[in-house]
Amino acid sequence: MGAERLVWLFALGCAPTIGDTKSTTGGGAEVETDGRDSADPDSGTTDPDPDPEPSGPCGITVPLDTPFFTEGDLIELTVVCADGPVADAGLSLAGAGPAASFDAATGQLRWPTDGASGGRWDLTVAAGGGSYLESAVVTLWIADAPDAPDASAPRAGTYTEEWGLPVVHVSTSGTITEEERAATISVRDSTVEGQVKIRGASSASYPKVSYTLDFDSDELGVAEWGERTREHMVLITSFDDNSYVRQRLGYDLWAAMAEHQGVDRLSPRTFFAVLYVNGEYQGLYTACDRIDDEFLRHMGTTGEGSLYKAISHDANFYLTDAGGRTKSWLGAGYEKKEGDPDDWQDLYDLVELTGSADDDTLWSTPSTIDFAAFADWMLWAQLTLAQDSAGKNAYLYWEDGADAWSLMPWDLNESFGQNWYTLRLSSTRRNDYHWNNRVFRMLQEHPEAREMVLARYHDLREDGPFQPAVLQSMIDGYVETLGPNIDRDWARWGDDYQRYSRWSRDRDSAGDWTTPAEELTYVRTWIEERLAWYDAEGPL
Repeated sequence: MGAERLVWLFALGCAPTIGDTKSTTGGGAEVETDGRDSADPDSGTTDPDPDPEPSGPCGITVPLDTPFFTEGDLIELTVVCADGPVADAGLSLAGAGPAASFDAATGQLRWPTDGASGGRWDLTVAAGGGSYLESAVVTLWIADAPDAPDASAPRAGTYTEEWGLPVVHVSTSGTITEEERAATISVRDSTVEGQVKIRGASSASYPKVSYTLDFDSDELGVAEWGERTREHMVLITSFDDNSYVRQRLGYDLWAAMAEHQGVDRLSPRTFFAVLYVNGEYQGLYTACDRIDDEFLRHMGTTGEGSLYKAISHDANFYLTDAGGRTKSWLGAGYEKKEGDPDDWQDLYDLVELTGSADDDTLWSTPSTIDFAAFADWMLWAQLTLAQDSAGKNAYLYWEDGADAWSLMPWDLNESFGQNWYTLRLSSTRRNDYHWNNRVFRMLQEHPEAREMVLARYHDLREDGPFQPAVLQSMIDGYVETLGPNIDRDWARWGDDYQRYSRWSRDRDSAGDWTTPAEELTYVRTWIEERLAWYDAEGPL
């Protein structure tokens, strides 16, 4: 599978999991062993020629090189008893597929999987009977393989996890386009009716596109999202990020900054998932909240205010557009996503203030601008070098009764050392964002504002999420959660990535192509170098 092979030791009473997944009772057929009822090893069923009854603990362990398999693989494992001979332990095993066989005398399982074996399997190993009983759960994942013997398309409700990640199934007729199309959508064992469409601007032309899923009911529960149900889900493509972690790392950093400082911020919740459309593998995605009134309610607001998305660099808080021309209207660069579509006065008032006031007036006049939030946004955009998210690709929200505007960055394919078409960005590159964010300019040029920004930076850097160890730990967690799913996705989409016209010529010329493992190393090194450079040169 190309992934680093780890030794997994499944011990007595332990039901291990990968990343964010949860232990559940496993499916699959029972395996009968020496006449013992494998579903209930203490049921009293005996062998025709029984061995002496076990009289003490076994200490079950099941050493494995990996819990990850593919349909068509031969799975072989051996149960080990630490406290006595396996043959005397009264072993049984349940939960494997119908083709599996288990030898209780040797503790050996032999399972030739086929094209109908895909999914998560929780195997229960038991030892003993009568006066004592021990059990352990061994979790295996078998990934779908269309070329496996007796192959069949994975089914929603049955094929719920792939190598530890939740599977999203979308079933629809015809071709998915940028217009909504009716679909049946499943995550784990929840299924709802809804709609699916391609989302995004530049990413809509990718071979592996992003999607928006719209659910007709709120009955679709996703454990990785917490207790709240959702009406929408965004599936963000990894096609332009072969590290597979940039989107989630950026959003999690934004949330961690708010948590460290004890403030509320609009912060989307993300998790990794595998997508199948009409039974066909589409690969690894970052699943995310859609930013809408439902998301706003989850964030503690009424959700009834005005939500704007900055869609171009004209959304710069100046009275002039990105080309230096006087704006024809103060809503230039924005789309209104929620609220009265005909009432933009709240945004006009904000842009009029930021665009017309000098630095002293802007800083000292009581207003609806939360400069601490803007400072965090600026520091986030500078540290991550998310150059496409410092003016455009951001959300602004205002509701009656609020003290200040809420804001949130968005769209992170340009971050952590690459631009929006994957070209390398130096870890010592500085972008003050003066031209595309008037408030950022004031925060850097006004003495008191600059002092506030630097104080926030040093707080985040000294014992907050701007520490390299914190960011590296986040990446460690992602890598553990993703497991071999990165290599599986890369095997499907890697050639398309290297052929894609938007960046292939420049990347060929630069000779800086990377494998996913190399790109992860690049991101990790880039973070270390950037923070070391900030320590030497300062963030502003």
